[in-house]
Amino acid sequence: MRERGSVVAGVVAVATLAMLALRGAGDGARWPWAAFNLAAAAGYLVLLVPQVQRWARGMVERHPGLAVHVPLSLALYGMSAALLAGSRNWANLCLWPLGAGVATAVLGARRSAEPRPLQLLVAAVAVAAVWGIWERAIQIVVPGGMRLSLGPLVALDLALFLFVVVHPLRTFDVGLDLGARELGLALAAVAVLAAVAIPIGFAIGFLSFQSRWLGPGHAALRMFGLVLFVGLPEEMLFRGVVQEAFTRLWGRRAGLLLGAVVFGLLHLLKHPLHPNWGYGILATAAGLAYGWVYQRTGKLAAAGVTHGAVDWIWSLFLGA
Repeated sequence: MRERGSVVAGVVAVATLAMLALRGAGDGARWPWAAFNLAAAAGYLVLLVPQVQRWARGMVERHPGLAVHVPLSLALYGMSAALLAGSRNWANLCLWPLGAGVATAVLGARRSAEPRPLQLLVAAVAVAAVWGIWERAIQIVVPGGMRLSLGPLVALDLALFLFVVVHPLRTFDVGLDLGARELGLALAAVAVLAAVAIPIGFAIGFLSFQSRWLGPGHAALRMFGLVLFVGLPEEMLFRGVVQEAFTRLWGRRAGLLLGAVVFGLLHLLKHPLHPNWGYGILATAAGLAYGWVYQRTGKLAAAGVTHGAVDWIWSLFLGA
């Protein structure tokens, strides 16, 4: 099973990096700045491979200083890329070391028992701070046409290094080798959520039909990109860390509910001065579906498939 997981993740990593290298600087993203994103994306994709995860854990066990040096190197990497690209957003520049530093400090430099729930929540906020850094000059186009700045990609590297390598959580399963059962539950959740949320979205005036269909090839690439660069990453943070922390504090039902509420609140307050209540309500409902899939399967990738498929339907056929 381990070998199968490594093969699947390895194939995904190689294919995705090839697509990013060939087309990642398209649609306005510019070299050489896109190369910074490509390197960060490579770190994320490679750390999804179980064999690489085991090798990295062994390296940290032999060289404990890497537990601190790698997060700080990621922060310096982001800061250096931003400065070279001409950024003078000093708030963003400060967030690189602050986010990586707080996450590393609160979890501790050495592997011991699994982190306590409050440690996980603080670390999640710190990783999210890095995730939120958006440098316009440093972008890459991922399969399906979405743009990603450097901050989210470095945050993924940081999250995987902390929660898979240095402090491996027993519940933080990012394996891509999903079976028929996991895929079936993921897609069943999509169907139920669509049946409930779409009518509500139309009723409250949040959704409207807006077809953006550009053919089956574009649709397939968009689904792939949404699962790999939106669904799985967000599920790693919200289900793998936030929901799991609440579950360890107050149980599975509370974890599911509170994880969904946090997910909904962040969408509600995407523009703090103009909260979008419709967005918040539907995002909370979606969070319940994603969290249910995660609880039933134990696989973050299964929740990521549900998340990616929901975003796929929304981005191609519906609009806010």
